[in-house]
Parts: sequence; C-alpha cells; structure tokens
Amino acid sequence: MTVHVIATGGTISSHFDGHEWTNVLGQQLVDEAGPHAVSVEVVDVAAGPSSNLGVVDMVQIAERVRQALDEGATGVVVLHGTDTIELTAFVAQLLLGVQPDRAPVVFTGSMRVHSHPSADGPANVRDAITVAASTAAVGREVLVCLEGELHAAAEVVKHNANSVDAFTSHPFEPVGEVHGVEVTFHRAASIVPAAVGLDAEVSLLACSPGVPGDEFTRLAEGRRGIVVEAFGDINVPHQLWMPIHTAWNAGALVVLASRPFTRNIGDDDLRSLGAVGAGGLTAQKARLALMAALTSCATREDAIVFLHRYALAYDAHDRSTSP
Repeated sequence: MTVHVIATGGTISSHFDGHEWTNVLGQQLVDEAGPHAVSVEVVDVAAGPSSNLGVVDMVQIAERVRQALDEGATGVVVLHGTDTIELTAFVAQLLLGVQPDRAPVVFTGSMRVHSHPSADGPANVRDAITVAASTAAVGREVLVCLEGELHAAAEVVKHNANSVDAFTSHPFEPVGEVHGVEVTFHRAASIVPAAVGLDAEVSLLACSPGVPGDEFTRLAEGRRGIVVEAFGDINVPHQLWMPIHTAWNAGALVVLASRPFTRNIGDDDLRSLGAVGAGGLTAQKARLALMAALTSCATREDAIVFLHRYALAYDAHDRSTSP
C-alpha cells in the first residue's frame, strides 16, 4: 500500500526561522507527521500562497492526482493552502468524478504556519494519509480533511480565516471523520460524471446594491456562460432581468448562485427569466462547474444536465409549512 502525497505549498509549508520565511518541502511535512502505517511517496509540484493559483494551476494539480491514481496509488493526499483548497479540491472532483472503485483523494492544509509552536499541520497530514489509505474512503467524493473532519469538496467552504476551526459544510454535516486510525462516513456518496476539462471561459458577476445591468452585459459578451451571485433564494435585481433574458436568448447559459445556501436549481420564474440555479454550489464553485459543463457538453441542455448532477440535495423545512 502506497499513498502518494502531492505538496503544493501554502501555510502548512511556511516556516519563519527568526530571520526569513522559507517553504518546507513535502517530505519533511510527511516525516514530521509520522510514523505512518503505509509507505508514502512525496512530490513537490508548486510552492507559495494558494491565493495565487489560477484555474489552469488547479487543473494541473488535479492532473497530477490523476497521474498518481493511474500509477496505482492506494490513495492520494494533496497538501494545499487553505485560501483556495475548497476550489482546487472541487476542480479535482469535476475532473475525476465519483466512481465506486476510485481510490481516495484527500486535500489537507493548515491554518497555522509550520513554525507555529502549536502547528496544526502535522495532525492534518497524519489524518489525511490515514484516510487516503482507508478502504472506507474508496469510491468517495474528493475530500477535504481538517481538524479530524471530512468534508465533500462540493460542500465545504472556508468560513473563518482566523481559527483552526476554519471550514464548514453548513447546512450539511461533514461527510465523515477520522479519529486515530478509525475512518467513519455518515452517508453514502453519489456517482457523478467526470468532466473532460475546464477550458470554457465563464464570467462571474457578484450582485451588489444598485449593480448596473450593463455590467452583466459587458461580462456576458462573447461568453457561452456566466454565473451571477444573487441574493437570498437567488433573487436578482430587476435591472438585470432583461440583460439575463437577452443573454439566454442569444444562447448563453446563465447560472444563478447565492451568497446564502439555497438548493434552488430551477422553477417557472427562472425559466421565464432565462437562467438555471446552481443547486447550492457557491458562486465560485458554480463557475468552475459551468466551465466543466460547457467544455464537456455539446449543447446547452446537456450542460444543464451535467450541472444539476452536482446540485446539493438538502431536505429543509419549507417556510410555508409547519416545521
């Protein structure tokens, strides 16, 4: 059994020796987190803050994960900066899909630097390797492992930049947990398709009070798709209605996400407007999913089907009924 570790830099590798900052290589991070119950192979593919990564960089990391899986890895761990760990993990999810026999893929990082007297990196690395080697994690979503919690890549978000308890899957519970050598999952994974790439150019417009309609028009021009981060239950300011409708009629796929969670993927109002809902994905993840859908599908209708396979099913009480 061999777990492959791909080290990409980030806070987990940042070390201050009293004079200057340096980046600790992945092998040292793995050794300091050991001993491990399986053999571990380590490769360093990048270094630096994850906030510097573009989509191309994220795809390259995901392709290194695929390469490790093709080489027969028992599982793969990616050490990654926490600023964009949820996004790179989701890119890997899009490109790998979920199949019953796929080996585990686990992302981890840390909120405290390597030189911190109470660094959280070693425990996270140890846990992630344990999960990557676990048969219980075979056929699962791409996972993000931090503070003993296992989050699905599509659900997890960073909600606190100043705490080791920085990630949540709210309104969902974490999909699993790891305690020592015990890895437990609380719900089954759903099979989802793999994308062929993320080459399509997709714009993202975040609504703000008074956002002008021509801002949407500018961002949508020449694009096959655009994501709008709307308010509430994907409510769009009225000045965007006609630009959205026009873009849809011109053949663009307009996806509405929201700052708060909403499971909405579509209703009569959205259809008349000319848009579909992101199904609970954040606007950032909806953009990545739309890039994957447009690259992978020949028609807009097929791209919508692809998108909705990634919608997050959530059973919430309806406000119009009793709890």
